[in-house]
Amino acid sequence: DGVEEAFFTTDRVMTVSFHKYGDFFFPGTGDVKDVGIRAGKYYSVNVPLRDGVNDDAYQRLFKPVMEEVMNLYRPSALVLQCGAD
Repeated sequence: DGVEEAFFTTDRVMTVSFHKYGDFFFPGTGDVKDVGIRAGKYYSVNVPLRDGVNDDAYQRLFKPVMEEVMNLYRPSALVLQCGAD
């Protein structure tokens, strides 16, 4: 996705993406192995979702992932971008 790609090589921004993945879903990016490169390695987190995920399942994934990201990265600012790109 465009946001992840924009910051894929830097450690100045950590991107975390929860998204549908697989089965030829556009744009075909966002594998759990897509973790960034060079200085940005491990500053990209992808959480692929299957069809049919409900609110409870999403929350059970979202909360622990984001708590760990917040504890490790300790950002000074957060930006939430919801499917605009």
